Amino acid sequence: MKKYLSILILIGFSCFGQVNSNNSDSDKNDEVISFNKVDQIPIFENCKNEKKDIQRDCVVNFINAHIEKNLKYPEEAKKVNVESKVFCTFIIDEKGKVTITEAKGKPTSFKKAFENEAIRVLNLLPKFIPAKHNNKIVKVQAQYTVEFKLENTGIIRVNETVESYPVSVIAAEPDEEYLEKPIPFLVVEQIPLFENCKNVEQKEQINCFEEEMKKHIEKNLKYPKEAKESKIETRVIVTFEIEKDGKLTNIHTRGRRSEYQSLFEEEAKRIISLLPDFIPATQRKKPVVVNYIIPITFKL
Repeated sequence: MKKYLSILILIGFSCFGQVNSNNSDSDKNDEVISFNKVDQIPIFENCKNEKKDIQRDCVVNFINAHIEKNLKYPEEAKKVNVESKVFCTFIIDEKGKVTITEAKGKPTSFKKAFENEAIRVLNLLPKFIPAKHNNKIVKVQAQYTVEFKLENTGIIRVNETVESYPVSVIAAEPDEEYLEKPIPFLVVEQIPLFENCKNVEQKEQINCFEEEMKKHIEKNLKYPKEAKESKIETRVIVTFEIEKDGKLTNIHTRGRRSEYQSLFEEEAKRIISLLPDFIPATQRKKPVVVNYIIPITFKL
């Protein structure tokens, strides 16, 4: 890979997220199910012999390598040291073909160029072995965030914050529609912060956020008694939004089917509801709503 380019495929806590999934047990042929809800996730040919519990990691690693190999940094954006992130939603159909349904980048003058490149490189992915649910081949919807990040460019930066773009390439006005909708955590310019992270350098804020989240979960998690006695382990995916005032709303959970699933999900929701108010996220210096996804693992 060229030295000037470092590409990070942002996995965060959950690479693939639930998107507009309705009734996952429906028999409708045109239904699209979330990546995290299907019985058998879509996989690449070289992942089919892996154990089921590591197939997800195999898929993620394959996509990482594919994008690192094929992504081309937009030349004009590179010349003026502009970085970006593009949040992509795509469908993997019953034949394993990828179709990009949305690509949302940060609102800069090169927004469209970054979006087009993210779409181009994801469209180059080989076909998947299709997903299955209730023993039927199904369409799956997933999300992926691609970060365009420059390194070793020889360009002197004013500072290392994400807003250190040259004035000439900043969009004259923010995309108001973009600002009114919940923005993915890994796309927003200034992430929401725990109080303990407010004085941390911006490039370290995500690490601080994740560390504080981890400490909060470890401190507050109570393993459901009945599940513990039966030695049941699982993972629950929690999604929530951090509002413009820093408060949490719209906490939702999902996870693997098990006898004690409701207990695990109730506990996961309880833990997240105990989070303190955050310092709100901002986009173009305006407070915005951010959505966040985190898996909570219950392991004995």
